Amino acid sequence: MAIPWPSERASRVGLAEFLVAAATLLLGVALTRQHHPDYTSPAALRVVLGGLAALAVCGLAAYRIVRRREYPWLLGLVAIGLLFYEPLPSPYLIVDRVVMSVRDLLLTGASVYFIARTMRSADELERRIQLESLSWSYSIVLVALIGHALLADLLPPLRGPQVASALIASWLVAWLVASIRYQR
Repeated sequence: MAIPWPSERASRVGLAEFLVAAATLLLGVALTRQHHPDYTSPAALRVVLGGLAALAVCGLAAYRIVRRREYPWLLGLVAIGLLFYEPLPSPYLIVDRVVMSVRDLLLTGASVYFIARTMRSADELERRIQLESLSWSYSIVLVALIGHALLADLLPPLRGPQVASALIASWLVAWLVASIRYQR
């Protein structure tokens, strides 16, 4: 028996575009980080431009995902992108702190608004799938964090973006599994 694809919010075309976006994001970040400090030589400049082209392809694939409103694939891309997040070095001026605080507040507010709007427009089954996948996500990450705490002497320290990425990625997997299960 063939397993039906989860929903119209996660099509096979969206999966293909997610895979293209993820691969080009990884390639673009790797190429630009490799030669970014010294891009004055022609060979290094070609590598950096290749990385920027890969990031442009990633942006185009992400744009196509957003146009079709297949947000689970976009969240999977966010989970991959969070692994590359590096905060700025510490000596901030007061203006920098205010600007970054306002930016972060706007991004957080937009995220909360998007989630609230999505949950209001979802039917009962979609809400149940969302809440089930959220509970699985937190449970998986909680067990992983406890395991990391037990093995803290052997493992490198965790960073916040790694935990957030694990939460989003485990939510995506749990959402796909729950969607398939409820379609049967």
